[in-house]
Amino acid sequence: MSRQKVFSMRQAKGVLSAALIAAMLAGCGSNTGGNAPSQGTDTGEGANKPAGQEQVELRFAWWGSQGRHDRTLQAIERFQTKYPQIKVVPEYSSWDGYWEKLSTQVAAKNAPDVMQMSILYIKEYSERNVLNDLNPYVGSALSIDQLNPDVIANQGTVAGKLTGIPAADNASVMLINKEMFKQAGIEPPAIDSTWEELFAKSGELRAKLGDVYGVFDASSSLEAFMYYLFSKGDQLYSGNELGYNDDNLKSWLEMWAQARADGLATPANVTTAALPLSNADPNKDALLKGQVAMYGPTWVAAFPAYESVMTENVDLIAYPHAEKTGSVLQTAMFFSAASQSKHPEEAAMLIDFLVNSEEAADVLETERGLPENKQIRTFLEPKYTDRDKKMIAMLEHVTASEPSLYDAGPKGAGEVTALFEQVVQKHQFGVATTDEVVAEFRTEANKIFAKNNN
Repeated sequence: MSRQKVFSMRQAKGVLSAALIAAMLAGCGSNTGGNAPSQGTDTGEGANKPAGQEQVELRFAWWGSQGRHDRTLQAIERFQTKYPQIKVVPEYSSWDGYWEKLSTQVAAKNAPDVMQMSILYIKEYSERNVLNDLNPYVGSALSIDQLNPDVIANQGTVAGKLTGIPAADNASVMLINKEMFKQAGIEPPAIDSTWEELFAKSGELRAKLGDVYGVFDASSSLEAFMYYLFSKGDQLYSGNELGYNDDNLKSWLEMWAQARADGLATPANVTTAALPLSNADPNKDALLKGQVAMYGPTWVAAFPAYESVMTENVDLIAYPHAEKTGSVLQTAMFFSAASQSKHPEEAAMLIDFLVNSEEAADVLETERGLPENKQIRTFLEPKYTDRDKKMIAMLEHVTASEPSLYDAGPKGAGEVTALFEQVVQKHQFGVATTDEVVAEFRTEANKIFAKNNN
């Protein structure tokens, strides 16, 4: 069967991407698009808090797909209708561009007033005093009554400061291209599979379809390696250092080297061209381009971005298991405020609106994941689509599997994540041995942690 027939979706993807980009540009130009504000009732205590009449401007930054951008712009419009004295200036980009820009802004003491924050970086940004303590606004401008207190205490609070308000629940998963399995006449992998089973599926696909790859090579992703460790009963960090058994990193690297050699996983040049994982960019993403049939790790919250392009041709499975599941639970993302914001109360009001109001939920729905606010979940139930029900079912499946909790690591984990990618890429390109990579990563990573955690 020809490659052209298997991947005939590409032209449609290009047209759809162009249309979405045009819609984004139109929204940025006028800031008047979107639906009329809903008449929903706010659930947050601070939602109807009066504010001064002086015109206030808030910059709000987030990462995500075009679908997230469109929905968030509509939510901003509704916030501005409710609070006409507050103007919100949107700043949004892809995952990789977001963090590069935010790092530059922070260094220049020009961080956005409100920003979407990842569990990967919340501890680091909090300890650097980039993020504001929202505790003083709880009960007035901001309500946390309907949010999970364990998440607030253990993930949103850093060193006693409430620096992150959880937006949604999430779980790590793999995505599969159902169309490729259909074209090959092969059953897709089971929801709970081992790496051995996924590589076996890859071999079947290659035998049927020719020059395709079953699995995207995730060996250079520290996040992917962490899930592998969890499935083995090991851990990535211990205190302020790496905490895993080196034999597990050796097994991880050798597993992927064999998969590349057998043509089951993407070769190094294809892999590096598609990084970072979960970028949801049709021009880079290996799953959307039809280069691979199984892709991850990504998150349940990323599913709508893929489903909007691939429709019924994409599905979710758990991250591969060994002794236990490799999938983890975590907060999908947080909303945080900048410590140097000139308008901290208004920043808290915007966060409250995004997390607690039915007006915002009416347009945001489940795009960022299953809402953390319990009342908002109930409000949205009549609107749940088949896609939403699939996402919720996956979250419930992972929850029932006794998963590990995502470990953001000690200060410096972001730098160590980048180091892991750089070091493992030497292994992918065949310029470093397994033992060299294992030794170099441990030595250099612990230097980074020592530097950041004195």
